[in-house]
Amino acid sequence: MRAMTTGCVREWQPWQQPREKFFQLGPNNVSTEELLAILLRTGRPGASVLELAKEVLHTVQHGAYGLNEITVQGLQTIKGIGRDKAVTVCAAIELGRRLGQLKVKQRYEDFSNPKAVASYVMERLRYEKEEHVCAAFLNCKNKLITIDTMSIGGLTGSLAEQRTVFRQALQANAASLILIHNHPSGDATPSEDDVTITKVFIKAGLVMGIPVLDHIIIGDGIYTSLCEKGLL
Repeated sequence: MRAMTTGCVREWQPWQQPREKFFQLGPNNVSTEELLAILLRTGRPGASVLELAKEVLHTVQHGAYGLNEITVQGLQTIKGIGRDKAVTVCAAIELGRRLGQLKVKQRYEDFSNPKAVASYVMERLRYEKEEHVCAAFLNCKNKLITIDTMSIGGLTGSLAEQRTVFRQALQANAASLILIHNHPSGDATPSEDDVTITKVFIKAGLVMGIPVLDHIIIGDGIYTSLCEKGLL
């Protein structure tokens, strides 16, 4: 097969054009670079859209998987990518992430299962550079109502933080909740503070009549459930 050339996509042979390849052969036969090229639509002077797509993948950390943490602002630092292209790529990534979450929600009816919660939030939290504290709100049948971010910067257990969590729980009409936060180091091992602060929330939950079922710590592709570890 001939090497891919630079220049306008319209100058390529049909088999060279990512959109045509996607149409004729189907999505499974299109590379990640070609899928990204389809979203970018055009290249820049001196570089084809496929070369621009390759540059994006070489720029992000963790290879193609790093697209999960790319931002509009980050993409705009690459020559040839303006706001519209950056928004298109980020929107496609967010759509894929949400579809993945919907799949998890359909697979697990009982979200008191730590694996269900971890699977639902993993791709959103595993590469965050700061600690994000979230809460999963469940109904009386342990089905997921919603997962909201409570704070960024770590769990403190302060009275203000407790009020925020339980206020959101009441607004969601939750019967119970599960605390979640990520460790930017990628290590999901709970600290002594994680355990201590969780017990503070458990006591508050008993007073509020909204039990805290678990606290799940998200690492890089791994998680720890304090309940499963017998730490609560």
